[in-house]
Amino acid sequence: MEDNILGRNISHERKQQNMTQEQLAEFSDLTVNYLSKIERGIAKKVSAESLYRIAQALNVSMESFFSKEESTPQELKKGPYQKQLANYLSTLEVDKTEAICKHLLEVLKLSAK
Repeated sequence: MEDNILGRNISHERKQQNMTQEQLAEFSDLTVNYLSKIERGIAKKVSAESLYRIAQALNVSMESFFSKEESTPQELKKGPYQKQLANYLSTLEVDKTEAICKHLLEVLKLSAK
């Protein structure tokens, strides 16, 4: 891609969300090596499915990866259960919050299959 807009935008959004490549790889079910190649602009081909997974993991539109403008984090609309969960998690220590979130993500992945 000219000027690696795709990789730059993915990297920028990932960093905006304080996410490591390892975390993005886990959330998108892609390898760290492949994500690194995409971000550096050396991946030969990037499938729409891979871009969709990355966009879902970052909670952004696929279109935002191709814009030359600086992307800004998308504001999430939270429902009552999401707010209640966020409030509960904010009362816990970081280690406990991370453990709970990891288990929730595993449950969500299993329920999606």
